[in-house]
Amino acid sequence: MSKGISPLVATVLLIAVTMTLAGIIAFWGSSFVRTSLPTENQTQALQACTGGSIKLISSNHNSSANTLSLTIYNDGVQKLTITNITFIYSDRAESKEINSEIPPGQVFVKALDNVAGDFNSFIISTNCPNVYIKYP
Repeated sequence: MSKGISPLVATVLLIAVTMTLAGIIAFWGSSFVRTSLPTENQTQALQACTGGSIKLISSNHNSSANTLSLTIYNDGVQKLTITNITFIYSDRAESKEINSEIPPGQVFVKALDNVAGDFNSFIISTNCPNVYIKYP
């Protein structure tokens, strides 16, 4: 005659295994949510950037003076800050800080000194990560 485990012990073991699995899933889920979802500050920043848009109206490089003149238009509905411009060369990248605000519907004109004319492209960045200009 063989004896099995009693129904009471089987029930206790089943509950223990279930609770252990629930704890593991809860721990994994909480760490997943913490790393995957944006923080409150990130959410507020993204909401503040909704409707932000800028356009490059013109850019003109003066090779004799090594200056670059930019005309940028804020065609969005949010006030934006042009933070910097990064020049991409074949062997390096150089960044120049700007930090100037452009209200909606306004034009921003900036002349940058000491800009070598052999850049391949440039990126104009704003305070909103999804609002930028890449030229060309």
